[in-house]
Parts: sequence; structure tokens; C-alpha cells
Amino acid sequence: MKFGVITDIHNNYIALKTVVDKLNQAECDKIICCGDIIGIGPYPEETVQYMMQIPNLIAVRGNHEKYLLDGMPAEYPNIENMGLEEMKHHKWEHSLLSTKSIAFLKSLPCKTDFACEAFNISVMHYIMDIDGNYNYSNYKQNPTEQDLADMFADVKSDIILYGHNHCRNICKGDKLYINVGSLGCPAQDKNLARAGILKIENGNAEIQPIDLEYDVNSVLDSIDEINYPDAENIKKFFYGNW
Repeated sequence: MKFGVITDIHNNYIALKTVVDKLNQAECDKIICCGDIIGIGPYPEETVQYMMQIPNLIAVRGNHEKYLLDGMPAEYPNIENMGLEEMKHHKWEHSLLSTKSIAFLKSLPCKTDFACEAFNISVMHYIMDIDGNYNYSNYKQNPTEQDLADMFADVKSDIILYGHNHCRNICKGDKLYINVGSLGCPAQDKNLARAGILKIENGNAEIQPIDLEYDVNSVLDSIDEINYPDAENIKKFFYGNW
């Protein structure tokens, strides 16, 4: 079986469509999304509506869905390191989401587990504490296998799919840890949408990373046209537009 793996789409409908078209061409049986469908980019409603149309989708919430569904920090500074302009940005994008889109995001679990052949697979955005908050205490941009073993010590699955830090990181030891990298926020990669194909066959599990070029300039043009809150910081840090 082949699974298309994506994470951290962040309202980038153009990059999302490019990747899903590729995964469909590769005849993936299912698409797995490790959260953060919304946030940052200029196409919140279009992105969620597109996700809703993907057949055989396995998806979980991320911290950006949590901001929508559970509320944002009420003051600054806060544990999320969320500034006032970023708060305004989230309020802007939340106002554009339809009732159906919000219901879809609300339907997503924080974590899901399933089996394929002999492998138990867990899908999540990042590690959470017992109160359901994302645990950033051991956060590392490029974690080692030992870092990941410590972070996901309570997850007993053979394959762990996650996202959040936007950097591709694949470690294979006693377990297979997979973060395919952000689909929608290219940062220094400028115009690359990142994803992967997880192939499970005859007792073997292999991940093929994917980098696809897309029209990032049209995304930047949309950001400039809308000029939504925190747009300049978003272009700089998440689209490498220095």
C-alpha cells in the first residue's frame, strides 16, 4: 500500500494542489495529513474546501487548528510565543472560514492510529501533554533519533508520522520517525512544496521524500493583494522573501 504524506499546509492551496496531483499520479491509496491545514498563507477557505474533497484522507489537527477550535492566547507574552500581530492574523483567517470548513476541522482528531500489514502507525502533529497542549519542552528543529525516541516515548507504534517544525526529518532505527517537511511554507527553499510517499509492502516500510516546484510568486502576490495582518513577517520567515 502507498500513502501520500503531507503536513503543515498552512493555507497554501496552490502548493497543496500541486502535491496532491503528484500523489494521485503516483497512485497513492490514501493521503495522510499531520496537521496545520490552516494558518499563515492567503487561502484559508480554499485550502480547507480542497482538503474536504480528498478521498481516503487520514488527517489530524495541528496547533493552528487548536487556535481556531480552542482559542488563542489572551495576552502577550504567552507559551505559544504568539505576538499581537500574529493574533490579528489568526482572527483574520478564522473569519474567512465557512461553517462547513470549521465543522470539518473540528471533526479531526488530535492523534490517530491504524495498522497496515504488520506495522502499527501513529499520526499526530506533535507531542502533547496530559492536558492536551502541545509540549514544546523538548523542541528541536532537527532532532536526532534519540531525541525522537525521548519525545515519543509514550507512542508504541512502529511508524510515527508528525510535523510542526517544518523541517524534513526522517530517522529509522527501532522505529521509523517521519516528518516530511512543510508543504506550504517553503522558507529558504523558496518555491518547493515538500511531501512524501510511504510504501508498505511485503513486510517492508520505505519513505520516499518529494520536493515539487510550484508557483510561489502567485502566493506572494496574493499576500500582497490582500495585505492581511502580519503579512511582511509571514513573507520573510515562511516564504524566504527577505
